[in-house]
Amino acid sequence: MVVDSPPRRRPWRDKPLRKLVLELSVIVVAKLAVLMLIWYVAIRPLPRADVSPAGIGRVLAPASASTQGIQP
Repeated sequence: MVVDSPPRRRPWRDKPLRKLVLELSVIVVAKLAVLMLIWYVAIRPLPRADVSPAGIGRVLAPASASTQGIQP
């Protein structure tokens, strides 16, 4: 009498959905890492707008005669 051994399991070939989920997860994490790197290298060092009340007042204040270039 011949006893057949159970077939060897190949986890990634038997479950293609798990492999797909793993690959997509790695892609998403890699893209997030690249976007964070771009943010910290290129965008974050840019100067910020002055949103203090004094800064807004300077922007919205009417121009004085000396800044308009009008001479009497």
